[in-house]
Amino acid sequence: MPAYDECYLDSMITKTRYLFKLIGRNCSDPFLMISKYMKCDYRKYMDMGNPMYLNKTPKQIMEELGVSIQSGHETDEKYDEFILEWMADIYVYMQWEYDLSSSEIVEKLTPEKLYKQYYPLHETSVENGVRKLLSM
Repeated sequence: MPAYDECYLDSMITKTRYLFKLIGRNCSDPFLMISKYMKCDYRKYMDMGNPMYLNKTPKQIMEELGVSIQSGHETDEKYDEFILEWMADIYVYMQWEYDLSSSEIVEKLTPEKLYKQYYPLHETSVENGVRKLLSM
């Protein structure tokens, strides 16, 4: 059973994509910050379907994580924003569809490991990619 009402899913995917891009642009170690986000209490309340947390903006989430946003920052060439967006899609869908805690997901599938799985999994649907990742 999904973690929360489907009406929030598209919004969560959109905001998590933007959040991961902001993290890529404003953090020297995006993987560490993504892990911190996935394990934080804020994310735990999102996982439980709390509307107050599901409706927060990426900038509010960054503030909660203690990251200041520098306007005009480009992403580090080391991190591809398309891959960061794909990672957001995978994490959000995996958490929503399978009702797993985000902290449990990131322990089993670290951001570093997921980033490396972009090739070959990006060519399949998010749903199929999640199934493949869960079976690994």
